[in-house]
Amino acid sequence: MTPASLTQQLTDSEQENLREAIQRLLAYGAILREEQRDLYEWCRVQRARLDELAALVGIRIQWEEASRLIVALPLNSRLRRRLRQDETLIVMALWYDFDRAVQEDGMALDEVEFPVRVFMESLESKFRQLRLPSETRLREILQFCERKSLIRLRAMPGPFADAIIRVLPGIRFVVPFPDLAEWQRQHERIVQAGATTTTTEEDPTDGDPQD
Repeated sequence: MTPASLTQQLTDSEQENLREAIQRLLAYGAILREEQRDLYEWCRVQRARLDELAALVGIRIQWEEASRLIVALPLNSRLRRRLRQDETLIVMALWYDFDRAVQEDGMALDEVEFPVRVFMESLESKFRQLRLPSETRLREILQFCERKSLIRLRAMPGPFADAIIRVLPGIRFVVPFPDLAEWQRQHERIVQAGATTTTTEEDPTDGDPQD
């Protein structure tokens, strides 16, 4: 199957939707219905076509119907971005807090949120042995996570520490620890080594969210 054959029988406007969907998945890692309702619904109708075109450019699409989310998972290592140590700590902490909220507190996948201030305290409790990023650097990393559709930030009156982080369900696939036991093993390796990398898929020690 070629890109040309995948666009056959599509109108000009449908071809533009297909281009926009692929470009958004490559650039931001996901399409959220709450943010791009029309595009999201169009993609659902054209699911088979989008799956095939995504495979041609090196990504696998994870369709999360319950969360109304379409997630792009890189198949090629060249599409992955190697995380710095401080970025890895933030992403791991976000995954942990999301998983705990869902598994232990019974929160819905699309309802996990907390203030930046609370997250900073949680981060310190997890990695107190390591040098943690400053608040300025934390903001940069959280903004990067937002660009990659791992979280959404909601500004609040007052300092940045009062802003609200909503963790998106796609983080389960971008940072796919199978359970907390594996997260803990990775945590111990990080603390012992003082540095690490993480992955977007399958092996949490050999890659990162796509750039």
